[in-house]
Amino acid sequence: MIIDSHVHISIYNKNAVSLEEAFELFLKVMEKNGIISAIIIPDNIEGGDGIADLDKAIELIGQRENLFLLGSPQIIQRGSNELGKYQRLLKEEKIKGLKFFPGHDPYFPTDERCLPYYELCEKLDIPVLFHTGENSGDSECAKWNDPKHIVQIAKKYLKLKVIITHYYWPKLDYCYEITKDVSNIYFELAALADKEVVEKSGGIEKIREILRKTIFDRPAKVIFGTDWPMCEIENHIELVKSLGLSKEIEEKVFYKNSINVYKLDIVKH
Repeated sequence: MIIDSHVHISIYNKNAVSLEEAFELFLKVMEKNGIISAIIIPDNIEGGDGIADLDKAIELIGQRENLFLLGSPQIIQRGSNELGKYQRLLKEEKIKGLKFFPGHDPYFPTDERCLPYYELCEKLDIPVLFHTGENSGDSECAKWNDPKHIVQIAKKYLKLKVIITHYYWPKLDYCYEITKDVSNIYFELAALADKEVVEKSGGIEKIREILRKTIFDRPAKVIFGTDWPMCEIENHIELVKSLGLSKEIEEKVFYKNSINVYKLDIVKH
């Protein structure tokens, strides 16, 4: 069993001509790779043709029981004005958490406009996910999502489940050291098997070294994700399998941790 906890429905490298076609492609890729469930992350900019926003993602998913969504508040555009909207969506279980995009957008995780969302998620026991690291071709953006800021949030909201995705590539060692003693920080593996990320982060052995240390430290707090379609699902599955984990720990990484953190109700077919 594998849950991909980081997917976008998007048109990438001419993989599709519409979001509907991109979604159908993802369903085929899920089946091919044995993915039983997935968490889809909508774009936080509404109405785009290239990446599904929340409304479009809800429409595409329909009544499929094994596909879930995160919310993605528009911090720059709307600050905390969408709090009521996301409170309703979370309580109705239409979304399973919130994703923040510092680095894609110019704000820090500690921005005061974000705090009401963290307070809400802590109260509801809902995780928050942070984009971290460089964007492809843009190293300067990483100043916005430095894990030192995320550590501040985790220490301020001690009951909040704080998830770091992309491991602040290419500075994996730094990310590991600054977060290793913060018990409510989790890690999600999206993009760590991507060729550019691997090369800039010191090679595949460096990636494996950091992941093994992180999993040894906190086996219940490492979550499988890929960042499809920008990154290949197959490469991420192979990365986890190459770590030499016990069956019990591998199952936690591939699906059990995601079920527990996001409170997923998985229907087996």
